[in-house]
Amino acid sequence: MAILTVLTVVYAVAGKLSLQLAFVEPSASPVWPPAGIAFAALLVLGLRAWPAIFIGAFLVNATTAGNLATSFCIAGANTAEALCGAWLVNRFARGIAVFDRAQDVFKFVLIAAVSTVISASIGPMSLALAGFAHWSNYGVIWLIWWLGDLTGYFIFAPLILLWWTRPRWQEERRRTLEAIVLLVLIAGLAELVFGKWFHEFVSRYPIAFICGPLILWTAYRFTQRETITGVVILTGIALGGTLAGTGPFVSRTPNDSLLLLQAWAAVLTITTMTLAAALAERRRAEAELEQQHRMVQRADQTKDKFLAMLSHELRTPLTPVLALVDFLEAECGDSKEIREALATIRRNVILESRLIDDLLDLTRVVRGKFNIEREPTDAHEAIRQAVEICRAEIDAKELDLQFDLAAENACVFADPAKLQQIIWNLLKNAIKFTPERGKVFIISRNQEPETITITVQDTGVGMEPELIGRIFTPFEQGHAAMQRRYGGLGLGLAISKAIADAHGATLLASSDGHDRGAIFRLQFQTVDSCAPEISRDGSEPPRATRTRLRILLVDDHVDTCAALTNLLTRRGHAVAIAHDLRTAIELAGTQSFELLISDVGLPDGNGVELMTHLRNAGVRGIAISGFGMGADLEKSLAAGFSEHLVKPLDFSRLEAAIERAMRPVEEVTS
Repeated sequence: MAILTVLTVVYAVAGKLSLQLAFVEPSASPVWPPAGIAFAALLVLGLRAWPAIFIGAFLVNATTAGNLATSFCIAGANTAEALCGAWLVNRFARGIAVFDRAQDVFKFVLIAAVSTVISASIGPMSLALAGFAHWSNYGVIWLIWWLGDLTGYFIFAPLILLWWTRPRWQEERRRTLEAIVLLVLIAGLAELVFGKWFHEFVSRYPIAFICGPLILWTAYRFTQRETITGVVILTGIALGGTLAGTGPFVSRTPNDSLLLLQAWAAVLTITTMTLAAALAERRRAEAELEQQHRMVQRADQTKDKFLAMLSHELRTPLTPVLALVDFLEAECGDSKEIREALATIRRNVILESRLIDDLLDLTRVVRGKFNIEREPTDAHEAIRQAVEICRAEIDAKELDLQFDLAAENACVFADPAKLQQIIWNLLKNAIKFTPERGKVFIISRNQEPETITITVQDTGVGMEPELIGRIFTPFEQGHAAMQRRYGGLGLGLAISKAIADAHGATLLASSDGHDRGAIFRLQFQTVDSCAPEISRDGSEPPRATRTRLRILLVDDHVDTCAALTNLLTRRGHAVAIAHDLRTAIELAGTQSFELLISDVGLPDGNGVELMTHLRNAGVRGIAISGFGMGADLEKSLAAGFSEHLVKPLDFSRLEAAIERAMRPVEEVTS
């Protein structure tokens, strides 16, 4: 009730003050803030607040010209105008948030222009019917009334609504100071234009438009609230100057002057408020994009952590399997069946490891980062190794695999494992999409000087032309029927393309169409020789002689420790086992070790901490882990590990790593 009383008083006082500017008809003022006050009040307080508007309007008109009947009609028209405007804005322009978007500002302008017609039509008509105005002046009175109400909507409604929704000033002191300085500049410029100082000059030129850039700058730098505040300050000073007879809008009569001023103020308000709303939308969009970018980054980090943890958990059980395969191969004697069975186990473990690598490599594809260690590599040897890995699948489908390795120079400067991965993926793809008893061709040529082209061709399902452009996209496997029929992750070709690009090589695909096979061409630059590295004196680098080492083996996976211990002790090494960081440190405090072989992830710490603790005692280190990201390798090497081996471990790789780790320091640094 108190707020409605305050609203009635504010409306009545504003109305009485505004009627002081009614020069043509006592009830029609070209400046009418009560229209904007009533509209904003109904949006803020709800449509049920209309009685306060009606009573305030009735009091204004009952104490001016006319009688009770005309006062009742005008009060009803003013109330209906506000109700109509507020209902339409609530219905079509997001209510109290009408000034948040440029499109809603345009809707507000249209609604204001329509709803103010109600009061502008009924008010003058009631005065004319009661004999308080001449019908010959109806058009002039209507224009004054309508423009006064319309400008009241444009200027005072946004001022009230924007300060109501955001009552606090700028949150940052620097921004507050900037806003105050800008508003003071607007006031100073308004005083120059509409004051007495340059009246003679201003009266001859349309200099009022120089106020626009400062208001536009306010819209650019700040929000709609500061923009409308600047407009109100500018319009208030302009009104004072125009009434005093100074400024560019002074005309023949005070009423004409005010009409010109109001028209200028209305256009300025519409322009700047629309711009301010559009800029606010852009800022919100940028903030949302930034927030989404942060969310994507967090999701990406979470995904990387998940993939790293998943790969660790999937790789770890494979290590004891490979270790037991090594053990059984040494014990099986000459049994061909057992050796073939063990070879099958080894191939499938390696295959499982490669599938895990594909998941991790997808992250590297997205980031464009691959850990590539180049060295002179025989491409033909990489082909033969890839074929051996796929031999069981080739035989199972009874494929006719034909070789034509005619390239005279097959030596490339590449990462051997990555090169083999490309060829393996291409061959795997050919096997997958070629029906039983089909043909697969592997061809190498030196078609151009210093290049080798490796072609993998099949007689399989082929590709439609539109699919060729997407074949190297992650998870792309053609239409749904093909995905259901052949399965897989759809990562192999995408990863192969990324690896080729990282090497500066090219990988292209082509096909003559459905059921006409596919052709993949991989082209690398060649180098002169794939001979093993020689030392400065011309001899091959010496291999360390196998000696009995005191080894501390740390891994929380019991089967891995058991399998590796079995193999290491059979090579004559003395092995002590620990399954956590605390036990490992205790063992290192009571025993002397030459080599640490440690998992990176431990239940109560990590291998990096352990290596840091032991490196001062001269202990060499080899890290073993299911974590194979580039950052993991960097952390291990920075902690003092000589090598970082990714699970599953082939024992021959571990033996080679032990030899490299135990080389004399002079040899390593030479």
